[in-house]
Amino acid sequence: MPIYEYSCKKCNEVFSVFQSMNASEKDTKCPKCGSNDVVKKISSFSCCSPASGGASAHGGFSGGG
Repeated sequence: MPIYEYSCKKCNEVFSVFQSMNASEKDTKCPKCGSNDVVKKISSFSCCSPASGGASAHGGFSGGG
């Protein structure tokens, strides 16, 4: 399940949630004030290839041990 980042229009809280790709802003409530007046933010993402053995330039983790 992907992690999405949101910003609350009511209290300006920025938060992340695990939710299905089918979920919308209407399905999401701010954990600080409970408002559902939230906006999905565009976030960078991380990816690794098994051959690289390390993280991408945007962060992340290595799959190795």
